[in-house]
Amino acid sequence: MINKKKVLIIEDEELIQKFFVEILEYKYEIHVADNGEEGLKLAHEIVPDMVMLDIMMPQMDGFEVCSILRKDKKFEKSIIIMVTGLSDRDSKMKALKMGADDIIAKPFNPIDVRTKVQLLFRLRDRLLELE
Repeated sequence: MINKKKVLIIEDEELIQKFFVEILEYKYEIHVADNGEEGLKLAHEIVPDMVMLDIMMPQMDGFEVCSILRKDKKFEKSIIIMVTGLSDRDSKMKALKMGADDIIAKPFNPIDVRTKVQLLFRLRDRLLELE
């Protein structure tokens, strides 16, 4: 049996957690954290292939979590998708500068999210084959 890719969802809103779990669990091993600190701890335990990370969270926002993950060699091959309800260009640019590979903006379309996740995994896998 082929190991499923691990996706870590770091999101403080339960409804959005459930949305991502429902559309991705068919193909991926899903792990969920309610906040940035819990997400970082879980990331070190499982070393996810992908992190779906909410920008706006209490205590530690997604920008800080993304920056911490990107500074750690352990996660250099992990894909980071920032999830945002913010529509301003500055927030999106900041996410990319902090090391996010892509951004998903609310409102979410399940087909678009699933397609984007599959595409990013396909691109990462091709890059890893070239190494």
